Amino acid sequence: MPRPARFILDTHLGRLAAYLRMLGFDCAYGNHADDEELAERAAVEGRVLLTRDRGLLRRSAVRLGCLLRSDDPQHQLEEVVARFDLRSQAAPFTRCIRCNGRIEPVDRGVVADRLQPKTLRYFDTFGRCESCAAVYWQGSHYERMRRIVERVLAGAKSPP
Repeated sequence: MPRPARFILDTHLGRLAAYLRMLGFDCAYGNHADDEELAERAAVEGRVLLTRDRGLLRRSAVRLGCLLRSDDPQHQLEEVVARFDLRSQAAPFTRCIRCNGRIEPVDRGVVADRLQPKTLRYFDTFGRCESCAAVYWQGSHYERMRRIVERVLAGAKSPP
């Protein structure tokens, strides 16, 4: 297992990619990659290939891979975190959910022109993706995301 953990996910695992990024893990994902490209990239970049496709894992280029059992993204997240013992490596909210870039703190004045007036009124702390420039803050969605992170890192199972 590479340290720090790095993953590549097949095209059917977009929500899992977002969840793993939310926990701070480097996750390559694109919804147009074919099996050959995924297997080759996993090998070249030293990434663990996550998939629900047994055939993809049988490719000779695949050195590290994991067949996910569940089709539910939150259960998949729990499965990956437990299987690869990732709890101690997690760095929640440090990666962009959209592009996988790193999120760095940014002064509100730098991003003010990109935010709604109410966002500026109620929030003072912002982050920006170094790759795609997406802006993040602890808005209404943050509490739901934080609960998922806490539950998964505590080892608790999500309800069926």
